[in-house]
Amino acid sequence: MQKNAGFAAIIFTGILCLSATSVSADTYRWKDENGKVHYGAIVPAKYANQPYDVLNDAGLVKKHVESSTIPLEVKVEEEIQTRKPLISDEERQRQTDRLLVIQYRSEEDIQEALELELAQLGYDTKLIKQSQQSTATAIREQIRQAADQQRANMKIKADQHEGIDKLYARLVRDESKLAAVNKRGDRIRARYQVSLDRYRFLTSEKKEIDETPADQG
Repeated sequence: MQKNAGFAAIIFTGILCLSATSVSADTYRWKDENGKVHYGAIVPAKYANQPYDVLNDAGLVKKHVESSTIPLEVKVEEEIQTRKPLISDEERQRQTDRLLVIQYRSEEDIQEALELELAQLGYDTKLIKQSQQSTATAIREQIRQAADQQRANMKIKADQHEGIDKLYARLVRDESKLAAVNKRGDRIRARYQVSLDRYRFLTSEKKEIDETPADQG
């Protein structure tokens, strides 16, 4: 009886071992700095930033993890480039064309929309030019005062030099703002020209279809 009990205990232990193996954790495979392959229940911290494989119970790769040292923005960019577009270029163009002919009833509507945007841009341009004029006037006044002080053998204070420098810096900023506004105007004109050309193409194509005589059979 004891012999049978001992044999049963051995079988039971074997079953437990098999069960433990079937639910064991994943195995990790990585390489060290010398290129030697290692296996283990975890990846050591010193190799965590390097590529490694996650193996299943059969020793097959179930997941490959690339180096975590790759910047996140690079990973995102790669994902975007490999991601399949939701719609084709042709469908996107059809949607754009459909919106264009719905948004504008005529070429004059497109021209009016262009003039409205340029008018708003013109207001910004006016404000910048006014700032330029007032700054230039302030610079001339500051320089005149400094010249008067020099003629009177009076020392020009450091804050006066600083004030003139700040005015010149403001003038440079205004010039940069004006150049940026002019570029915006060029982009707006180019965008509306594209819309106008496409609108003309679409409406002329539709007109040709409408004017085609019906088949009299």
